[in-house]
Amino acid sequence: MASQPPFKTNFCSIFGSSFPKQSSDSNTYTSTIQTGGLKLPVIDLSHLTSGEEVKSKRCVKQMVAAAKEWGFFQIVNHGIPKDVFEMMFLEEKKLFDLPFSAKVRERFSDLSKNSYRWGNPNATSPAQYSVSEAFHITLSEISKLSDDRNNLRTTVETYVQEITRVAQLICEVLGKQVNVNSEYFENIFELKNSFLRLNKYHPRVFGSEVFGLVPHTDTSFLTILSQDQIGGLELKKNGEWISVKPCSEALTVNIGDMFQALSNEVYQSVRHRVISPANIERMSIAFFVCPYLETEIECFGCPKKYRRFSFREYKEQSERDVKETGDKIVRYSDFGRSYKIRIHGQVQWLGFINQMFPEGTLSYKR
Repeated sequence: MASQPPFKTNFCSIFGSSFPKQSSDSNTYTSTIQTGGLKLPVIDLSHLTSGEEVKSKRCVKQMVAAAKEWGFFQIVNHGIPKDVFEMMFLEEKKLFDLPFSAKVRERFSDLSKNSYRWGNPNATSPAQYSVSEAFHITLSEISKLSDDRNNLRTTVETYVQEITRVAQLICEVLGKQVNVNSEYFENIFELKNSFLRLNKYHPRVFGSEVFGLVPHTDTSFLTILSQDQIGGLELKKNGEWISVKPCSEALTVNIGDMFQALSNEVYQSVRHRVISPANIERMSIAFFVCPYLETEIECFGCPKKYRRFSFREYKEQSERDVKETGDKIVRYSDFGRSYKIRIHGQVQWLGFINQMFPEGTLSYKR
């Protein structure tokens, strides 16, 4: 199809082979997966605003427990009209159905140069390659969407207004429970570094090592995902990959690296991935709550498991590491000593250097 990126050609140019060899590595398709699917904790947000104190406290307790144990949960009765999602998915489909030559054009639809992304040119192995394409749209760019796609701009504006309202509520609730300074979440709609990521996952075209989206954690405070009912999202728990069963009418929420750091590891930024569907395309829309680049992240709690750092520092280091290695490498500073720490199968800011890790999973250099 004229709209589809040249995945096979690109893959062969990177790895010199049309199909990767089967592997038993724990980060690949061959990992143990709960085939029946997992239904995440479901939180009824209407209980927060019902005026009934007992229901509200129970809702908060459930949300906090899910953020601690799973790092993921689903929300229902969030107040976003169904037609907002329908219009957003319609515009998303129209965008992805445009010719590939148009999507890769510089300043396409007046978006930034790197807004449209596909595959993974930084991959160093087939297991780091994604058979998907995406549009990365920051909140600051929405008003700049070109007039020839006016319906897209209006639809995105409406969607963002609704989703930021929900994100604001969740961040404030979770933040309050771990004594996070309220200034981090004063007005999420104004956090112009936050962004939408429109995702399209293509049917499997390679061997079992190639993902729809490679295993990763999110850099954000919080991510809110709207997805179709096809499935493919998996999270890692107790060393196993578990498939997440889609829930109609629900949004999926997960904790990001920034909230894990802020909460002093009370909340967990969990590694997750997407398995490409077998014979059908999969669509999703993710909203990432991110701070200003100069925002300093300082964890609340004692003893502090993270040094103070800026979002810019974390983001720029992560981007350099991905470009150099195809994956994130974590930087940690302890009493003035700088370390680079690589955890196989785990990407997150670490606590103290003397934490216990499974043999063979930790390597570092000063």
